[in-house]
Amino acid sequence: MKKFELFFLSMTALLLTSCAPKVVTDMYTSEFDALSPDSVRVFLMNEKVPEQTLAIGTVKVVDGGLAAKGSFEQVLDLAVKATAQNGGNGLVITEHRMPDTRSTIHRIWGTMLRMPETESDTSVVKGSLDRALAQPADNQYMQTYQSPYEEIKKRNENAPRNILRFSVGPSWMTSNFQVGNKIYESKCGVDVEVDYDHVWVSGFGIGVNYLHNYTSFEEGFAQRLNYIGPSLVLALPSDKWRWDMAMGFGYCSYSESVGKVSVSESHIAPLMRIGLEYKVSKQIALGAQMNMITVKLDKPDDVVLKENEFYGIRRIGLQVGMRYYF
Repeated sequence: MKKFELFFLSMTALLLTSCAPKVVTDMYTSEFDALSPDSVRVFLMNEKVPEQTLAIGTVKVVDGGLAAKGSFEQVLDLAVKATAQNGGNGLVITEHRMPDTRSTIHRIWGTMLRMPETESDTSVVKGSLDRALAQPADNQYMQTYQSPYEEIKKRNENAPRNILRFSVGPSWMTSNFQVGNKIYESKCGVDVEVDYDHVWVSGFGIGVNYLHNYTSFEEGFAQRLNYIGPSLVLALPSDKWRWDMAMGFGYCSYSESVGKVSVSESHIAPLMRIGLEYKVSKQIALGAQMNMITVKLDKPDDVVLKENEFYGIRRIGLQVGMRYYF
C-alpha cells in the first residue's frame, strides 16, 4: 500500500473516532460479568427502581470533541451497551441535554444498576426502552445548557428596570492632606449620595450619580466635594437580593473654606460604586453600598511630589439607605 493511501486511511479512521460520541464510565464495583444489552432495563429519573437494586457505577455519553452527530436513540444505545459491558442490567437516566451551542449531539448522564434477575424480563426491558425513546423534549429529566449570559438574562426578566437610591454614611480620606503644619493620613467625613439606574434584561444598564461629601477639621477648616456624572451599570439580581456595580466619570467641584474665605476648583473625576440590597416589598428595598472617588487637584508650584505620588483627594465611603423600584 502506498504511503499516501496509508496516511489517508489513518486520518479517516482518526476522524471517525474523534467524531463519535464519547462514553465515560465510573465504576463502584467490577464484580459482575458482562451481559447482553438486550437485558438492560431503562428507567427515567422519576421512575421507581426495584427493591434490592445495587448501583454499580455511572455512565455519561458526551461530545467526542468535534462536530459529532448523535441522536437521543444513538447515545442511549451507547449508554445501554456500556451498562451491559460492566455487568449492569438497569440504567437510570439522570440528565439529558439537547443539542445546543456547546455540542451538536444529545448528551446523557445515568447510573448503572444491578437488579434482581426477575426484573430483567425481555418484554419489560423492551417496554422501558420504548418509553424512554418516546419522551418529549420537555420531559423533566431533559435539560438544555444555558450560558452564564443566558442565566443572567433569565434572572433579570422579572428584576426592576429602574432604581432610585438615597444613601448616607461615613467616608474616609485615604490620601494625605495637610492643614497648616499638620498632615492628616486619614479623616472621616459624611457622604450623601443619590443614584438613578436603568437596567436592561441583559443586566447591563446606564445611570446618573450624585455625591456630596463634607469633612471638617479641628483647625476650623472645611472641605466639600460635589460630584455628578453618568455611569455604566451591571446588576445581578435574585428573588430577594440584588447585587450591582457602577463605574463612571463626571464633573466634580471641590472647595476648601476657613471662616468666610473659600477657594474652589473643578475637575473630571472617576467614581466607582458596589452595592447589595434586599427587597422588602415590590417597590422598596434596603441596601448598603461602597463608593470610591479620586479627584486630582491643581498642584501649587511650591509642592514637591514623590515618585508615583499625586496631588489630590481620594475617598472611600460606606453608605446605607433606601431603594425605590419602578
